[in-house]
Amino acid sequence: MNSEETEGFVANVKDALSEIDGLDVSQHGERYLQLHRNLETALTTIDGL
Repeated sequence: MNSEETEGFVANVKDALSEIDGLDVSQHGERYLQLHRNLETALTTIDGL
């Protein structure tokens, strides 16, 4: 990921976390799981891992 992609990714994660506040608590687990998967995918794209 280049710098612009990284900034965009982080902004998207922040937006998604903010959106969770407006969801019913019963939906939080699934949204956090989706974010976790996205973060894992991003981390596996880092060279050397």
